[in-house]
Amino acid sequence: MVAKDGAQSFHAFLTQLPGYEDQLAAYQFMPPRSGVVETAFDGPFADRLAALGLTPYSHQARALAAVGRGENVVVATATASGKSLVFQLPVIDALARGRTSLLLYPTKALAADQLLKLRSLAVATGEGADGVGAYDGDTAPEERPLARERLRVVLTNPDMLHYGILPQHPTWAPFLGALEYVVLDELHAYRGVLGSHVANVVRRLLRLAARYGASPSVIAASATIGNPAVHAERLVGRPFGVVADDGAPSGAREFVLWRPPVVGRASAEDGVARRRSANSEAAGLAAEFVRADVRSIFFCNSRKGAELVRRYAAAMLGPELDGRIESYRAGYTPEARRSLEESFRRGAITVLTSTSALELGVDIGGVDAVVLVGYPGSKMAMWQRSGRAGRAGGRALTLLIPGADPLDEYYLTHPEALLDGPVEDAVADPFNEVLHPRHLVCAAAEAPLTQGEALVAPWVDLAEVDGLVKVGGSYVSRRRYPHRRVELRGGHGRRIRLKDGLGRSLGATDLGTALRELHPGAVYLHRGEQYLVASLDLTAGLARLLPHIEDYYTQPRSETDIEVLGPLPPRAGDAGELRAPPAGVTVGRVRVTHRVTGYVMKRYFSEVVLEERALDLPEVAYDTQALWFEVGGLPGAPGAAELPAAMHALEHTLIGLLPAFVLCERADVGGVSYPLFPATLRPTVFVYDGHPGGVGYARAGAAVFLDWLAAASRLLESCPCHGGCPRCVLSPKCGNGNQFLDKAGAATLARALQAALASAGASGGRAAVA
Repeated sequence: MVAKDGAQSFHAFLTQLPGYEDQLAAYQFMPPRSGVVETAFDGPFADRLAALGLTPYSHQARALAAVGRGENVVVATATASGKSLVFQLPVIDALARGRTSLLLYPTKALAADQLLKLRSLAVATGEGADGVGAYDGDTAPEERPLARERLRVVLTNPDMLHYGILPQHPTWAPFLGALEYVVLDELHAYRGVLGSHVANVVRRLLRLAARYGASPSVIAASATIGNPAVHAERLVGRPFGVVADDGAPSGAREFVLWRPPVVGRASAEDGVARRRSANSEAAGLAAEFVRADVRSIFFCNSRKGAELVRRYAAAMLGPELDGRIESYRAGYTPEARRSLEESFRRGAITVLTSTSALELGVDIGGVDAVVLVGYPGSKMAMWQRSGRAGRAGGRALTLLIPGADPLDEYYLTHPEALLDGPVEDAVADPFNEVLHPRHLVCAAAEAPLTQGEALVAPWVDLAEVDGLVKVGGSYVSRRRYPHRRVELRGGHGRRIRLKDGLGRSLGATDLGTALRELHPGAVYLHRGEQYLVASLDLTAGLARLLPHIEDYYTQPRSETDIEVLGPLPPRAGDAGELRAPPAGVTVGRVRVTHRVTGYVMKRYFSEVVLEERALDLPEVAYDTQALWFEVGGLPGAPGAAELPAAMHALEHTLIGLLPAFVLCERADVGGVSYPLFPATLRPTVFVYDGHPGGVGYARAGAAVFLDWLAAASRLLESCPCHGGCPRCVLSPKCGNGNQFLDKAGAATLARALQAALASAGASGGRAAVA
């Protein structure tokens, strides 16, 4: 057992576990750090600090001083460093003066958790909690008029702000007219598609506040990201000051890179021995952590992964202990999630296997250890999840189990890059060519819109925006409530409900996920239980699930086609921090058409394919952004017969490594390699944003393409397998089941492409932008 006072290290605990086989691949001890406090702080809000008996840390003092000067501030320090105090004190101060504040959280659960703390602070300062409340989808319709009249501090989420507050702004006029602070907590969560939406929603909020005579300051709090000021400015449209030097104390932490042991002999196909799967290794550790009472969160990178780890571990524990491990993820009902949180908080549950749903700061009590089952896709997410352990002081553990994935393998062989390298930049696109015009229609429904407003992107001609009509010198919406046509969380605009054989609700998901995971015949995991999808009714938006007891799971097969549409619109100043792509790499608009064509059934643990079946499902098509490059005729490249498989393998490796350079999830990007692209009859590789309109991943990837390609080349050269493996070229997302891949050819192609791009750069070749 690990002593709660840290007398025994986690290193000793792990290396003494039954069955330990030298899995500890890298280890780093991070000593405790003393805090730096401002004992003589006499700046803004000092009286309130004194009344609470608090002495600010250095970063809190700097941030409060900037807020007091009326500046827009982003605080980007570690988890549990006291960022919340930087906006809580100003908000309470504004409340005392009759002014209002709006606090935006990415989820209702986080807002509800923070509401309790803010109310306690209001009571402690003598202001009372009556004026502080949440206004979200859980607020009953009959309570909303009273809430609008009573609340001076509103905690909400982007969805409610978009659907329920901005369209009803006349009823919020007193609140908006007195608005002094807008708070964006967990700023790093607003990236990708959600970030693009939130940027437009926040700018619409500030526009309406200005119409009612207010000019609120914006306070943002973020996990550590590489570009906090740029990201905040991109979301809000204003310049920001940054406070990033963390003055808070931190407890000792042990970081372990845990390599699953080799199982069996080297494969005859690729010549490399297989390691035990990350899920199986995590399940074994989870069972030991339950037995040793190590309160832990096992973060998995997919819903299925979270369910599998819980299922495997529970089987190892037996009926006397299997109730002490549970899974936690989006898709559960709110009541189920609250019950799991409370059970973990009071110690009835020792281990939670979770998706990113627990990454944000919901208070679930003390956590001793965080286990990352597979690299989470970014160092930002890794440290954010890591920070969930050790909040109560004492020694904490962060343990990373690399998966069979190019990015995981890259960091397994380069742990110094993982621990010491820079944190990635966040990406969001406020002027997304698909999403931005839709928000302009919403803005025009809220108040007449003119061409010269700051809200309107420079490249937009309002006369050409579908849904707007000109009345006098401004534009209004053709529809009274266009907001319902804009879904902030993506999902291709449709929700699919899940019900079991008794008609009980199991949750909901979006259309794209339903086509991949809820097609007829799919095995779906929910809270450790297996279900077989009996039917998927897209018209009714309903999937019906039946209990499933057979020992197999399913994976979809799919096809993707790409059509080049043309150039990206001009983006004055929007991406000025990005380098131009190298000559030979093109960035432009494309249309992606994706269809699920079938699925395979695989045996648990052994991964043996039992059967493959065809499906007839509708296709999903959307316009997005992509980068592409041609590889025909490159000196030193594979021959015509070998080139298609080499292109396919290089595409997989590039996509697997992109999150090392751009803050995205692997699932956020896709790729297609054409031996002969129909439009040009040239061999071409595409990497595209996996969301309508694109969110900037392809553009950002093109800007770092040379470094990105060099990393792919190194990985292909260093991976010990012969014919390709999950650690270099095999992809879990491959629509054709990783057929027709040539690892050696990909390494040769990467070298040839590097040489060609270097030659084009030296000769002054110009980058191609379609």
